[in-house]
Amino acid sequence: MFDLKLIQQELEREGADGWLLVDYENKNPNVVAFLGEKMLTRKIFLYFPKEGKPQIICHKIDTVFLKDEETLSHFDLNVYLSWKEMLEIEKSLLKSSKTILMDVSEFGLLPRISLADYGSVEFVKSLGINVLSSGDLQERFTATYSSRAFALQKEACQKALAIKDEAFLKIKEDILTKGVSDEYEIQQFIARRFLEEGMVFDDAPIVAINKNASDPHYGPTASVSSPIRRGDVVLIDMWAKMNDKEGVYADITWMGYVGKEVPEKVSHRFHVLRMAIEKGFDFLKENLPLRRVEGYEVDQVVYDFIKENGYEKGIIHRTGHNIAVDVSPHGPGVNIDNLESHDTREIIDGVTFSLEPGIYLDDFGMRSETDVYIDKRKPVYMAGHQEEVIPILKD
Repeated sequence: MFDLKLIQQELEREGADGWLLVDYENKNPNVVAFLGEKMLTRKIFLYFPKEGKPQIICHKIDTVFLKDEETLSHFDLNVYLSWKEMLEIEKSLLKSSKTILMDVSEFGLLPRISLADYGSVEFVKSLGINVLSSGDLQERFTATYSSRAFALQKEACQKALAIKDEAFLKIKEDILTKGVSDEYEIQQFIARRFLEEGMVFDDAPIVAINKNASDPHYGPTASVSSPIRRGDVVLIDMWAKMNDKEGVYADITWMGYVGKEVPEKVSHRFHVLRMAIEKGFDFLKENLPLRRVEGYEVDQVVYDFIKENGYEKGIIHRTGHNIAVDVSPHGPGVNIDNLESHDTREIIDGVTFSLEPGIYLDDFGMRSETDVYIDKRKPVYMAGHQEEVIPILKD
């Protein structure tokens, strides 16, 4: 069901006496992960102490779903009938605790991990207990994955990079044969190729030219799409995973220009993005072997470099997001973010995240994106690293 030894080692490392999780009707995915899908209809707590057997606080009416052999082998049940009994049990379990972890984040800036309600947190604090975020601990259970999933991730990245090449080649063929290509047609071509390669995705890829690319989440549709012509800047953002329960997304963005040579204005702007990614990657390479590194730090390095090169006004989103075994490419682990939030979660071994800075101005938008995996305190490019804008019509 879970690795208790790992949880308790983490509690010891973080100087906490326990981890208290709160749920109601399976809204906390961490509780569901530990207990499985059960028809629980009342407020429930899971408590993992630094030492000893984990505890469940549950209502009497829900005990019928918690008395199975597996659950009882991992947890002791503490049953309440009234709300007063519930609070007394909670108080008793926490009586020797000075500091515990709960599913909260500083100023509520990380909603993906902020799963404990205000009242539950305040009650614990009223007992004189210091409450810290469980963000790092959550990450170890939700954002790392098996060697099999890692192999599936590598396969997805290899296939995505190959399909990316096919997409730019199709634009070239369209231009040379018809004089024009189309955002929506290229989007649908990529989507079909994903499916043919045994891959799945939550939304269709982004194919955007010029000003359309200045909106990071623009996406062509059958009714709203722009033709692709000579002289256009082309952004392709595509994400998919192998059709497997352990599939991990490949998430990449590459830039092209419809011409034989890329204009200086376009190549220079892209060069800033390329170097910004490399600054972030080098920061990880230099610091991870030495100390704890948090997500916001990498974002700040990338942001500062873009700002120093005169493009601060073109920044409208964070540098990157976590990627894990999930239904979407946006996973539950650490984000590379000090803009939209202040992500203080640790960048640990076994996590993947995107590095995807963008510069979005009125003439055209640009983004470059790769995926980085942390292996033995070292960053590894998983999905290539674009070094220059693709001259789509080059011989």
